[in-house]
Amino acid sequence: MPAAPPTATESRSFARTVAGNARQAYAMAVAGAMGAVVGLYVYAELLRPYDGLRQSDGLWWARNLLAGASIGGSIGFFLNAVDPLRDGAPLKLARSATWGALAGAAGGMIGLLLGEVVLGGLRGGPFGRAVAWAILGLGIGVSQGMASRSRQRLAYGVIGGTLGGLVGGFLFESLREGLGNRYDLSQGVGVAILGAGLGLFLALVEQALRRAWVQVQNGRQEGRSYLLATRVSRLGLDERAEVGLFGDSSVARRHAEIERDAQGYVLRNRDDRGRTRLNGRPVVGEERLKDGDRVELGRTTLVFRSRS
Repeated sequence: MPAAPPTATESRSFARTVAGNARQAYAMAVAGAMGAVVGLYVYAELLRPYDGLRQSDGLWWARNLLAGASIGGSIGFFLNAVDPLRDGAPLKLARSATWGALAGAAGGMIGLLLGEVVLGGLRGGPFGRAVAWAILGLGIGVSQGMASRSRQRLAYGVIGGTLGGLVGGFLFESLREGLGNRYDLSQGVGVAILGAGLGLFLALVEQALRRAWVQVQNGRQEGRSYLLATRVSRLGLDERAEVGLFGDSSVARRHAEIERDAQGYVLRNRDDRGRTRLNGRPVVGEERLKDGDRVELGRTTLVFRSRS
């Protein structure tokens, strides 16, 4: 028996999901590229006064540590600033971007130092650069997962960071060779490609592998998706909430929560006024969630999505 064609509501929901995913991937790619370029500029300015450090072959490790901290920290800052900026959450922006920068700097230092050792062992070339930058991307990706304190995001960071670095490194070395080894010209473009690749693949891997999330259906944050990456995800106006719903005054600071258990996901109302509804019905106590359920908090509607 042929499957029934999708309804108009299902078609609109699918289109909203595709558009939201595309915006997120684009924003992450742009943020990663900007972070990489800014990090390269900071590195160059920090190194400028120290001729001995720039010219000494014996201090290559110090240059790589400084470059890794600058580029990784800047990429981490920009990537972690994307969602709070979209949400208009300044406190969350300060906290998330700071942790992202610190973790990115640590991951960048370790990743770039190890990557350069591997690059020397492989004697350069597009393959060698791809492997080296995959290690750098792995370091930054792991650090971003650690900054979010989520095992899911840690796994996504490992995969996305490695893929982004691999592709970015290959394109960088191919571009450099194509420009006649113009390292000065290819360096800025190559680092931008690295950052864009990291941001893009981090977003794509999360979208492909995520197990449960909610998507905003209306209001200022329409199309925004929130990964349910922790055991308990808080929903509300509180900037510490995992699902921050801003721009709707009818949403309470701690309006509801979604908890992951052995059987799936459970929705609980935390609003004293009882303004949490599931598929049009008020939530009393807790309700088991299934894919496609509509959760209403004040005037904001979310759709719960899960993959078995």
